[in-house]
Amino acid sequence: MKKPGFYLNLHDREKNVPFESHDPSMMYDVKSGFYYSYSTDAAITSEYRQGIPVRRSRDLVSFEFVGYALSEEAVREGRDNGEGNRPTGGFWAPYAECVEGEYRLYYSATKAFGSSESRIWLAVANHPEGPFENRGVVVDTWGTTDAEPNAIDPHVVDCPDGRKFLVYGSFFGGIYLKELSVQTGLCMDGDIHALGCRIAVKPENSYIDGPEGAAVMYHPEKKLYYLFLSYGWLGDDYDIRVGVSPKVDGPYLDREGKSLNGESLGQKVAGSYRFPAEKPYAAEGENWKFAGFRGPGHGVPFYAPEADRFFFVHHIRDGAESLCHKPKNPWKKPSYRMHYMVVRAMYFAGDWPVLCPEPYAEEDAAALLATEAGQEMLSEIKEWEWLTCSNTCNEIAVSKQGNLPELPVDGVIGICYDYENSRPVKFLSAYTHKNEILWAKAIV
Repeated sequence: MKKPGFYLNLHDREKNVPFESHDPSMMYDVKSGFYYSYSTDAAITSEYRQGIPVRRSRDLVSFEFVGYALSEEAVREGRDNGEGNRPTGGFWAPYAECVEGEYRLYYSATKAFGSSESRIWLAVANHPEGPFENRGVVVDTWGTTDAEPNAIDPHVVDCPDGRKFLVYGSFFGGIYLKELSVQTGLCMDGDIHALGCRIAVKPENSYIDGPEGAAVMYHPEKKLYYLFLSYGWLGDDYDIRVGVSPKVDGPYLDREGKSLNGESLGQKVAGSYRFPAEKPYAAEGENWKFAGFRGPGHGVPFYAPEADRFFFVHHIRDGAESLCHKPKNPWKKPSYRMHYMVVRAMYFAGDWPVLCPEPYAEEDAAALLATEAGQEMLSEIKEWEWLTCSNTCNEIAVSKQGNLPELPVDGVIGICYDYENSRPVKFLSAYTHKNEILWAKAIV
């Protein structure tokens, strides 16, 4: 087992490569054997540059920063919003894939932060590090109202019959699905203003922001599609949720059988959380004190072929109070701004995904069903540090110590690296009878 791929409280991208990664995606390149992660144009302490930052890794633990994906011409074209409009200052939420040797990068260009007028571009290259040149716009919501979807946050899902679909949308009209041409990667019907079909929107009585940051994955053994998305305030109480469907266009349902298309926010699989930390994996600092993680979200599930297992990549924020920006205006929310890319092992408890409570550190993939073979191991552990993430509340979940609140319904147990205490630990990730996600670590 290795140590995790990022330190908290080290705000230097050269020394701490996952730092500043926001809205990350992940692609495995069969030619080079590298995993490539593309993310939103973002800089906190680094010099800002527009053009999609690129990181790569051999093992999903140690990463290196390799530059920017888009060519200068692609940047000029993508940021041009026409006469009378300010150019787009940054591109968001890229997603990349390789199709028969051609690398395709989908990225978002919006009129302004919070606007529903946006475009999703497709850029192509013959190398995963670029330079990527624009092929064209895939979907355009310029000139639409806030009741319609927003053309940002692209993701591509591959169906077993060979079809491809673009998954996109943020807030406003919800999450949409639009068929793509396998040959070109552009929209199948050639109409960039055609929106496709809606697969998720928040219930009318919901107070939580969202949805956004959606991704759909097909599991060939289970023959099911998984729709992951995020709800919540981006700087604090963001989360990761999921719905399941046998069909790519849904309906996607939560564990109670409610549709994500207006009835349910989805089954939560991760939210803001805090375990006690005696020796956190972090750089030392006089004013810094570990206070958990805030706002995991905007993630992408992916399959690692050389490891024959699934993972989930997302961004997360350092919850230290010394790093929290508290605006003078009382109506504005505080924001935890120091963000990092996190890779987590993703397991399946029955048909439902569960994430490891800790960042990936190349631990053994072997995990036992907590409700079957794992029961003996569960009974051997007398004390746990455990927490549950509510489906209805996005406040930070703070762990408790002692016996588990109840035996889990579905889950997995295994061994991971304890980020809060810098040592290996037995973990449990499971669902409760209330369909809350339960994360627990054995007390050593």
